[in-house]
This record gives sequence, structure tokens and C-alpha cells, in this order.
Amino acid sequence: MAEETRPGDADSKLDIEGMQSLLAVTRRINAELDPDAVLGTIVDCLVSIVKADRGFLMLRDDDGELQFAIARDRKGQPLEEKKFKVSRGVIDEVATSGETRLIDDAAASDAYNARMSIVSLSLRTILCVALETQQGVIGVIYVDSNAITRRFTDDDVPLIEAFAAQAAATLERLRLQRAERERDRMAAQLSIASEIQKTFLPSTFPPMDGVRGAVASVAALEVGGDFYDVVALPGGRTGFLVGDVSGKGVPGALFGARLMSDVRYQALLHDDVAKTLSHVNDIVAERATRGMFVTMFYGVLDPATGEIEYGNAGHLAPIIRKADGTLDSWGSPLGMPLGILPNQQYESGRRILGRDETFVVISDGPGDAVGEGGERYGDDRVNDTISAGPADPEGLVKAILDSVAEYTGNRPQADDQTLMALSLA
Repeated sequence: MAEETRPGDADSKLDIEGMQSLLAVTRRINAELDPDAVLGTIVDCLVSIVKADRGFLMLRDDDGELQFAIARDRKGQPLEEKKFKVSRGVIDEVATSGETRLIDDAAASDAYNARMSIVSLSLRTILCVALETQQGVIGVIYVDSNAITRRFTDDDVPLIEAFAAQAAATLERLRLQRAERERDRMAAQLSIASEIQKTFLPSTFPPMDGVRGAVASVAALEVGGDFYDVVALPGGRTGFLVGDVSGKGVPGALFGARLMSDVRYQALLHDDVAKTLSHVNDIVAERATRGMFVTMFYGVLDPATGEIEYGNAGHLAPIIRKADGTLDSWGSPLGMPLGILPNQQYESGRRILGRDETFVVISDGPGDAVGEGGERYGDDRVNDTISAGPADPEGLVKAILDSVAEYTGNRPQADDQTLMALSLA
């Protein structure tokens, strides 16, 4: 039978010494900013307070599984991984229930004598406490000893639970601080990315002989997956495109930026809309990852004749606004989005843009914008706004954006909004 602890024994001073240690360690861990150093301090102090042989701290990973964060012996030395042998049954019980487990004379315990891990490790005494925050049990602290002269008692439990509560609060504080720093870092990077994206997307429709135009883009996030461009081509023609990468944020923006340069090169190399789309498709199919694809409308306007040669890779059909406000849609030809299958041959069509007509091509962002009650702005409202709007490209683009913003109440949106309009000068 285990020897009973008496008031005159050295261990009877544990409460006083423990409280002093708890106050000291509270100051230490609250002043520490390095998470690894905090973990070491927590385990070392706990081992010292209860005079254990070993101490382990386990934290939940992103999948909710307990993983060893740090393990120390009574001298403060790290334990090798091969010595990470503990009673997982006790640990799992504490992690599940959140209740402290104290096992005195573990090998002889009626409740735990069936656990071979306790017997095989020659453990005489075990103390396991949950690290609990408002988010639940985030981990456990486990100490054990096989020394006959030191056995944990019920008198140790209140102090160790207070210690665990302080440790959990400190770890939660560090987690929140780390999350805040990461948010700040990401916000700074996204702000820079947004500024960079603005440098390769034309802020206005560039001056082109015989053409009036307007462009605008509102990203759902700091940076968007929509892209657009206007290209001066030989013979006084104007190339223009609007595209949408299947992916938002920085990945979509980077992919779109590189794709714009590819389209420019292929457009000048082939001087043919269908061939340009076919070659760009092969580039996207080879480069895209994780199912990424791109919808894109590409057209070439000859202002001398009003003819537009165009091809559509899975994008919304362009809309022609006539002088009286009636609308026409150029829905054919239509090919699949870029990057889904290589070696696709795209077709092109030719239509005449009248002197009193306005050509409009947009991404699906305006139609998918959500207003109060979760209702989409919808294609019908887009068409009504175009029909009722002014004929000049700049005024028409502004009218669409203003109408969508009024409908949504400037609520955060899930998709980028990109618009381009042009007419003959």
C-alpha cells in the first residue's frame, strides 16, 4: 500500500510552493511571445510543480487530432520521439470529457489495471488535465512518474487545474495574436496585389482611332479573377477581350495577368480570331491546374467598316444596344471555355456594328450580384438597364455599375463585375 503523505513531509509544502510557482510561471508565460518557448515553459513548470518524471503537452491539429507539441523530462531536457510512450487511453478520456484524471499507484488501480500501457511503462502515478477554452478542449497536459517517493494526490488537482486554465488562456491568446498577425500580413499583401493588378488592367479604354470605349471592373475580393484588355492591331484595327478565370483572389488574378500577355502575343502572331483562341486554349490547357479554366470573349473591330470579327470561348454573349434602345445578342459562334480540352478548333463570326449602336460585353458578376433577401440582380435587369441607359459607352458602363450597386446596397459580392462597351466614333 502506498505511503500516506503526512503534514510534516516535504510534499506538504507543495501547495504553498506550487502557488508561488504558479504566480511566477503566469508572469513568465504572459510575457513570452514565442509560442515554442511558451510550450516549453508550461511543461517545465508543471513538471517542477508536481515533481513529475516526465511532462507532455498535446494540442489538437487542424483535423482535431491530438498531436505531441512538446515533451520534457524532469531536468528540462527534450524527450526523444521514441520515448513518447504514454497512456493514450487516459489522454483520450480527458480530451473527450474535459475532466481531470488522477491515477495514484496506476499499476494497481482497479479502474486502470487492464491498461497494458500503464503496466508496461511501470507508471505508478499519472495526472492528466485538459487545456480548455471557450472553443472547447484544445489539448491536454499529461505528467507521470514511476518514482515511489512521489505520488500525485487529490491535493495537487486544484493547483494543476488552475495552472492548466492559465496555460490554456495563454495559448489561446497566442493563437489569436498569430491569427491577427496573419490577417494583417495577408491584408498588406492583398493591398499590394490589388495595386499591382491595377497596373496591368487598363484603368480606362485607351485612345483608339475611330473608336469610343469604356471599361470598368469591380473585384469581389481585393483582387479579382476577371481580366480585360484592348490591343492596337495592324491596319488601324482594335482588338478587345473580356475574360473570367474560374477562381478568385490572387490565383485568378495572376493567371489572368499572364494570360493577357499570351493573348496579345497570339493575336499579333496569327492575326486571326479563331486561330488566336485555339492557340490560347492549348496554352491554358497545358498550364491550368486543379480544374482551372477561363471563359473569354475576343473581338477585333475595324472602325473603317464597322466589322467585328469575334470568337467566344464559353463567355456571356455580347449585347448590341441600338439607337432606339432595343437589344440584339450575338450568341453564335460559341465554343467551350479555354483550358478544358486541348487541341480544340474555335470558330469566329463576323458582324457589322452600326454607327448608332453600342457594343457591350460583361462578365457574369453583374447578373449574379445579390441584393436584399438573396435575390440575384439577374440578366433581365442587366438588359433593362442597358436598354434604358445612355448610348455613349462611358455613360452606359456607369449606369450598369450604379444600378447594380443600388440594388445590392453595396453588400459584399461573391463574383467580380467587369464591363466593356464601345461604339464607332
